[in-house]
Amino acid sequence: MPYLETMRRRAETSFVELHRGVTELHYTQFPDHRNSGDSAIALGQARFWRAHGIDVRTTSSAGSMPERVRDASIPVLIQGGGNLGGLYPVLSEARYELAERLPADTLLIQAPQSVVFPTDADRRAFSRRFAARLNLRVAVRDQTSYDLLRDEVEDLSLSPDAVHLLGPISAPEPTQRRIVIARTDGESAGGLVGSESADWPADPLDLRAHEWLGWRAAKHPVLKPLMERDHAAWLRRAERRFDAAVRLIARGEVVVTDRLHAMLIGLQMGRRVVALDNNNRKLSNYAETWFGDLQPRLRFEHTIRP
Repeated sequence: MPYLETMRRRAETSFVELHRGVTELHYTQFPDHRNSGDSAIALGQARFWRAHGIDVRTTSSAGSMPERVRDASIPVLIQGGGNLGGLYPVLSEARYELAERLPADTLLIQAPQSVVFPTDADRRAFSRRFAARLNLRVAVRDQTSYDLLRDEVEDLSLSPDAVHLLGPISAPEPTQRRIVIARTDGESAGGLVGSESADWPADPLDLRAHEWLGWRAAKHPVLKPLMERDHAAWLRRAERRFDAAVRLIARGEVVVTDRLHAMLIGLQMGRRVVALDNNNRKLSNYAETWFGDLQPRLRFEHTIRP
């Protein structure tokens, strides 16, 4: 079976198991920021919920989550991505605080994540404040992450990233030989940054303003009602960021990247991809977990060649 359909089916099967018994949910930590890969995750999750008749009661970013969600009786789902374990302290604190305050009989679902514990203290905090919750389901994206949590989380599953739920991605024809998408954040291993490279597209002013307001709302809860929008309104922001990323990636016949989602989106666009790892092996861990029998148009390099 071809790569795209195999990965879509694997993701679908995993998400069905993760959402077993769930007919409605609150969705939090929506990625209201320029990381277009996280927007791809949000769109994949949303497609799954629509296909399976799951009602999304509220959608919110980490800073704008309505206070009533902390008292919810229906399941609460936290956005998937690559930040479980303390690598991004603000998001970790929001996750842990939710796990501690949510009623004990309310199901908390962590959508597929990669796990990195920067320090032993981060691991202890995860164990004490998050993994200790009884009514908890956690999905992780690679075998290394699964091995880190297998003794910590009782209801733990291994799942592909939600981007696979989008299936084939339509894109414009390439206009140049290659495009280099390089991390410029703390996860970069430094092998790709240069005059030829670009990171995810910058947000336009209105999206930056909305992100800013969300974080202000975290400090000033009186602002949170201003952030409440229906699920479709939030998804339109994700679609804009995702579309901008697709246009950027589509320029190249070959995609060279150290970003997991630039790699996955490029493959789903039908491009050839050359991948270099980031500094916590997020890309190679993912490929080793899922791609061994599939042979996508992907190769890994240690350095980029001119």
